[in-house]
Amino acid sequence: MTRLRLVRDLAALAGGEGLSKVAGFLAFAYLARVLRPEDYGAVELAAALALFFALIVDFGFGPIGAREIARHPERAPELAAEVPAARLLLALLAVPLMVLTPWALGQPEATVRVVALFALSLLASPWTQRWLLQGLDRMAWVSVAQALRMIVFAAGVVLFVHGPEDLARVGVLEIAAAAVMALYFVAVQGIAITPVRLSFHRPALARLWREARSVGASQVVWALNQYLPTVLVAGFLGGAEIAWFGGAQRIVLSLGTFVWIYHFNLFPWVARTTGSSPEAFRRLVEPSFRVTAWIGVVGAAALTWVAGPVCRLAFGDAFGAAAAPFAVAVWALPVGLLSGHARYALIASGHQARELAAQVQGAVVTLGVGCVAVPWLGALGAAIAMLASSSVVWIAAHGATARHVAPIPFLAPVVRPAVVSGLLALGLSLLPWSPWAEAALLATGALALAPFVDRGLWSDLRALAVAKSPPLAAGAAPGGDT
Repeated sequence: MTRLRLVRDLAALAGGEGLSKVAGFLAFAYLARVLRPEDYGAVELAAALALFFALIVDFGFGPIGAREIARHPERAPELAAEVPAARLLLALLAVPLMVLTPWALGQPEATVRVVALFALSLLASPWTQRWLLQGLDRMAWVSVAQALRMIVFAAGVVLFVHGPEDLARVGVLEIAAAAVMALYFVAVQGIAITPVRLSFHRPALARLWREARSVGASQVVWALNQYLPTVLVAGFLGGAEIAWFGGAQRIVLSLGTFVWIYHFNLFPWVARTTGSSPEAFRRLVEPSFRVTAWIGVVGAAALTWVAGPVCRLAFGDAFGAAAAPFAVAVWALPVGLLSGHARYALIASGHQARELAAQVQGAVVTLGVGCVAVPWLGALGAAIAMLASSSVVWIAAHGATARHVAPIPFLAPVVRPAVVSGLLALGLSLLPWSPWAEAALLATGALALAPFVDRGLWSDLRALAVAKSPPLAAGAAPGGDT
């Protein structure tokens, strides 16, 4: 075992995902400038549908496989053959459904065409063995994959897309990028872990399905929560409104990747501690919650301050209309960062059906709020629906975790960063500085004050930094980090 393992793995994941998001963000910023707003909206709709249907293809097999391998590494060859087989069967169902979706929404022919091309990229999804490397704690290898995919996509966009007449090429490049990432995972698995093969053994697939169905349904509902606002905007309004919300959501989801990698990195250890040592789980979650509360709240406050400049810088002056949706939607980031502790604890402890129930409640809120707010407020209404849904999921998942897994922090650690950020924002509003300078001062000032306002923060940072080292591992299940 090595000390600071969590920090090292998190740094590797953050480096790879950071490079990926920079490449992807630059690619979409470029597309926003060379395409018409309605064409860019078509790309955003295609990307949203692709991510949604990719989660249908995964359908919970990844988290369940990672959980089982984290506890029983000897099962890696068996699961590495079963999971892609199950995913391939779902991909053959998901591709035609995705192709039909824009047609059912009454979208223009050009939009239907680009969505169909994005749909074909789903055939590479079964070979995305990120979960296998996660379960074996090979985080550095995971970090390379997504960066490779987005670099290929971004390079292709700059080289081959120069105007609205090249819209279909965006879909072709998505297929190429997905294929490159799949080939990377196949190569890594075959060379370093276990031979690549598919197993369609019916009893094994049925057992895997029973384990994964609650998590899979939860993932699909989570994706519905994320991307239903885009579909509602497309269905109710269409046109440039999709671009305004899609641009705001793209920034939020790009930043949200770091929420995902944080909990992705933490998940194998959460799986071990919830299965064997509630005390180790508590020592992991409590410091993590306080640290992420400060980072999430302060970060969201600073981004809200520069919502307009961020959207215009990212996508051009026309996207100033995306500022208000972004200022609302960005608060889904700290909510997701904090709720992830409860959501992943439920999955790790075998209570995935309760995590599904939380996501279903969020989807109901998305649909209810969205159907009222989107026709009235347009893209801003979609952002409100997105934030309301994330908040309801957090409340529901927290309650289920507290009852069925272990006590877990909720709002108390959020109060101090919220008060400090609010007071600094109030003071900065009186200064005649640029929004960028004020946002930077808000973030640095709040984080500088944090250790004095919240005196347990330094000890929490130290505890979290060594979370995968021997002190936390006491009493953990065999087969931990070595």
